[in-house]
Amino acid sequence: MPPQDPSIPTSILLSSQNSSSESLDLMRSDYVQGTTKKSYQTEYTREQLLSFAKCFTSDVVKASSRFLEMIGFLTAVPSIIIRYGILFPLRFFTLGASTIAFFMTLPIGVTLKSSEIVSFCVKYYCKGILFSLGVKANYIGEKPQLNEPHVFVANHTSYLDYILLGAHKFPHAVVMARHSGVLGFLQNNGLNYLHSLCFDRANITERKDLSERLKKHVKSANTWTNPMIIFPEGTCVNNKYAIRFQKGAFELGVKVCPVGIKYDRSFGDPYWDTRKGFMFYAYYRMTRWITPVDIVYCKPEVPLKGETSVQYGERIKDKIASSIGLKKVDFNGMAKRDLLEVLKEGNPAKKIL
Repeated sequence: MPPQDPSIPTSILLSSQNSSSESLDLMRSDYVQGTTKKSYQTEYTREQLLSFAKCFTSDVVKASSRFLEMIGFLTAVPSIIIRYGILFPLRFFTLGASTIAFFMTLPIGVTLKSSEIVSFCVKYYCKGILFSLGVKANYIGEKPQLNEPHVFVANHTSYLDYILLGAHKFPHAVVMARHSGVLGFLQNNGLNYLHSLCFDRANITERKDLSERLKKHVKSANTWTNPMIIFPEGTCVNNKYAIRFQKGAFELGVKVCPVGIKYDRSFGDPYWDTRKGFMFYAYYRMTRWITPVDIVYCKPEVPLKGETSVQYGERIKDKIASSIGLKKVDFNGMAKRDLLEVLKEGNPAKKIL
């Protein structure tokens, strides 16, 4: 089964969209009247929060006809046998071999303090992970290689987003929340050697310091060979919508390289419900037939004269969304926790992880 968000009845979503009396356009001023849930300078009513649940729900493409449904039914058992009995063991072995090779060669680069060797290890480990998860990446356009302060920004669907970009030409440093478990192990023994920046979401001091650390990072020429990739939505979205871009990446005043990442949903839902964990998602992807992904590199952009960081971010968001066909909504991703709380209140029997 794919990672699932809390079950949200269609009746709830429809009623929430129809019953809210406030215009969603008012959220651009970060204020909505009425009984609200507050989250990082944006306030939403309960009905408005529920109306944005569509950005975080999981689903897959269903058969479009009775004939295709019948074919799917007849091939279900052979499909399960091949995917779980053949593909999964082979992919698991490939992932294990790639991991062993990575952690055998990475210490060489670390000992020699060679960023080239570390980059090589991370790049080919990313390639190994993509192969082991059955990902078929289609890179469209030219990936920029710049000798000036710059950052890459992309829409965010799962942890595969970083791996897709890291496997192509050169790996990236990344700003990401500090994790534990397997993902935390990879952070501490791989990404940090590329000058990645990690922070604790619950630590206000770290969040404030992160901005200054990021400014120093992008100005240092030593980091340009592994430029920072930022996912300004701040959370995983279901690859059908683009939510509000947080302004941090655009306050740097440097060139931005937009990247659009679009997954094919025909062979399984690409959305990573982070509450299910890293290994759950990896297992799900390894047991799909294939995961086709388009990665679209857009032309680098610079801030326009008189353009604010919010306007700059909105312009980049528009460019990414239009390049891969995402619907744009103005929802602050930092309010996702509030949305989960509202869902929990509306479904007391449903356990929220």
